[in-house]
Amino acid sequence: MDSVTDSATEQSQDISIIDRLRAIDDVNGRDWGIRNGCISLRRIRSINFIDDQSAVIQLGRDKEVILRLRRECRGIGSEAFIYKTRGHQLCERFDSLRLVTTERDCLIQSIEPYLKIEQANTVEEN
Repeated sequence: MDSVTDSATEQSQDISIIDRLRAIDDVNGRDWGIRNGCISLRRIRSINFIDDQSAVIQLGRDKEVILRLRRECRGIGSEAFIYKTRGHQLCERFDSLRLVTTERDCLIQSIEPYLKIEQANTVEEN
């Protein structure tokens, strides 16, 4: 391969990544079951904390959402927690996760679609 072909390949890969990132910005939360910043508790299959402030929620049908807490909540990845909600939904800004052992509440800041860059092309095509 010559340097012109290498350069063209790199540019097409860069454009592809940029297009994928734009597709992520255009994702509609309703397609993930997020309505007014809330998700039905029945849709939640599992919550896996990445760190003390962020978790990936598995919804089934290859759908995931990212949950972010208002601030770090030490131990939430290893300690049991329960939902502290006002109904049958988990909502950002109003609901929290309560650590069972320490009884500390960790307020939910946001719930948004979680989409990996490599998945963005399939969302864009649909």
